[in-house]
Amino acid sequence: MPPMSEFLLIRHAQSANNAQAESRRVCDPALTPLGEQQAALLADYLANHYRVTALYCSPFLRSLETARPAATKLGVRPFVHAEIFEQGGCYSGYAAVGRRGEPGMGAVVLRRRYPGWQLDHRIADEGWWRRDYETQEEARQRAVRVRHWLEGQHIARGEVHALIIHADFKALLLNELLGQQPVADWQLQSEWLFNVGISHLACYDGHWELLRANDTEYLPTDLRSR
Repeated sequence: MPPMSEFLLIRHAQSANNAQAESRRVCDPALTPLGEQQAALLADYLANHYRVTALYCSPFLRSLETARPAATKLGVRPFVHAEIFEQGGCYSGYAAVGRRGEPGMGAVVLRRRYPGWQLDHRIADEGWWRRDYETQEEARQRAVRVRHWLEGQHIARGEVHALIIHADFKALLLNELLGQQPVADWQLQSEWLFNVGISHLACYDGHWELLRANDTEYLPTDLRSR
């Protein structure tokens, strides 16, 4: 059997935007009180059920704050990855009024708020985004790049790498990894991807297998959201 690598693709905990109408959303929201509870329970679950040795998150606040309690529980130093952000990038506005790219937090702010965390060298001091709204095709191409990066990770037997990402990009990435395989449609659609839902995948020499989809069974029913 070829060497196997294991990954957890995890949507961030509930953010203020998840609880708001589109017209009231902001470019980089914090977690809600519910989201903070979800992040704490995620951390406990990961520590008790997986041998997570690497933890990656996007530069968005909701991803960073979901990763924070997990990093403490797991005793790992997170890596803030410049390419696993939500589809669209960091932006203000919405479709009906237009979208405008925003800079996002830069390396200076990230180092101050998350001392000791590792930062992708592509994150500039002035902000990690600083571009126009990302198109669907650009996001799809990014999912391809992330797939190649994942397949290049060398993971010792029994170890697991966890990524705290976002619903739309998680759906794009799952489609890139599994889209040619007989996987239920709902497992690849962003509207079914719950906050802190865990999708456990294995990679065998470039072949991907979904071991568990969108797992939120560890959460009490009243703490589940999407």
